[in-house]
Amino acid sequence: MSRKVAGEATAAELKELDDLLSANPELQYAFNIVEELSFPSKFEEKPDADELERKQKGLNRLGSMMDEGEAPPVRKIGGDWYKWLAAASIVLFAGLSVLLYINKKPRSQDSLVETAHGKTKKEIQLPDGTTVILNAGSRLQYDGEALRKGNRVVTLYGEGFFKVKADENHPFMIKTGKVEVRVLGTVFNLKAYPEDNRVETYLISGKVEVAYNKNRTQLKPRERFVINLSATEKQPAAATQLLKPKEQEAPEDAVVEPAWMQSRLEFENVTFEQLTNELERWYNVRIDIKNDKLKGEVFSGAFNDKPLPEVLEALQYTLQFKYKISKDSGSVELW
Repeated sequence: MSRKVAGEATAAELKELDDLLSANPELQYAFNIVEELSFPSKFEEKPDADELERKQKGLNRLGSMMDEGEAPPVRKIGGDWYKWLAAASIVLFAGLSVLLYINKKPRSQDSLVETAHGKTKKEIQLPDGTTVILNAGSRLQYDGEALRKGNRVVTLYGEGFFKVKADENHPFMIKTGKVEVRVLGTVFNLKAYPEDNRVETYLISGKVEVAYNKNRTQLKPRERFVINLSATEKQPAAATQLLKPKEQEAPEDAVVEPAWMQSRLEFENVTFEQLTNELERWYNVRIDIKNDKLKGEVFSGAFNDKPLPEVLEALQYTLQFKYKISKDSGSVELW
């Protein structure tokens, strides 16, 4: 709860919280109060005195509800008042935790850029001259003042196409979970959606170094480095894969945009579960795989801006499964 109010919850954590609140209306009501307080995230300016006073009154309201056993309006919970009291206690603790967490952390000039799901892209010009184009469902965090001063570090959740301004004295660093990518003057694509458990770096020109699990790998143009974050210590060979360029690819000095920037859905050696994650982001739908045996099947392929039903029908030629699309909820079931 604290992570959501602070704006730092992952997609998986948000889903888990939504399921919990749906099953507990009393908890949902209490949490709504905390959310309405609009705690500032670490990306916002420090609130003024009036704003802090308003937030404090909101917390006092929750405290009074706990003391008096006040129930949510309209909904009657009868003898289950103790459930409401417990819910309010939990959420009040979450709210106070967020407030303390935010006030304790040092303020910075961090900026946050996000893109929605669906066929959306967003181009960003960073203060150091670097250009970033974000794919759908992605998030880029950076400190603009630090970038201007030469501390060129950003954090990526999702996928981005980078044109890094050359500066040999100040390397550009991208952090994404357990993986770090260090670059100089470079054009490359980095894909690191948390739900995929997979990080893929594709170098177009220049030089990059990928650091993971105490190992560093330098890429040459047209090389692709794939890290499987779900691989165990017993399967070290499956953790990383360096893919060499294909003979028919363009000359080394040509800038080749990744498929997603050309509205082309392309995937190589990904599991069916990872592919459905891609389809969720691409078509802005929710896909539920009912048959666990399907999740580990591996796919490679490409589609040129096709409707979702056509994509699913094409995949059925490779893997036997059935599907149902709900127009009302915008969700898909696979089995």
